[in-house]
Amino acid sequence: NMKQTINKNYSFSLFTAAATLAACFILLSPRVRAFVQSPSFRPLKSILHPQKQSALECSSTHQPDGMPILPSDVVKYSQVPKAGTQFTAQTIPSGLLKQHTTKKGTWGVIRVSTGKLEYTIHEPRSSVHVLDSETVGVIEPTMLHQVKGLTDDVQFVVEFWRVPGTGVVDEKREGLDE
Repeated sequence: NMKQTINKNYSFSLFTAAATLAACFILLSPRVRAFVQSPSFRPLKSILHPQKQSALECSSTHQPDGMPILPSDVVKYSQVPKAGTQFTAQTIPSGLLKQHTTKKGTWGVIRVSTGKLEYTIHEPRSSVHVLDSETVGVIEPTMLHQVKGLTDDVQFVVEFWRVPGTGVVDEKREGLDE
């Protein structure tokens, strides 16, 4: 009886280990990674870089369409406009409508809740993206970019992210009233 119990536990442990290992291989397979990075995958819309661990390592990594990939180790420190409000087609600050940059080490994420917004990246290579509630825009530090409302009902926020421990944030955002 004791021998049967040991064999059952051993078999169950082997099965659990094999199932766990199989799950890891499935998650790491190129097809699953490709799906997670595809536009049809919703959670973060592939804005987190799957292999790079640091924003410092990730400064020139982009998706095939030219959208930068947000590093996994950044933390949100600010948002414009302040939480609870959003920019609209009528209230987009002039500073966002013309070419501008973020400071060194500052990443941005543009989140559109309704309507459509055009996000143009001018550096390191030019690309134009239409953002909506399904598509997030990522702003790479120090790279020229601008936005333009495409629909009258557009509403969006811009979040600012940094790598922890990279110094005090002392940014004056031209054309933005917080």
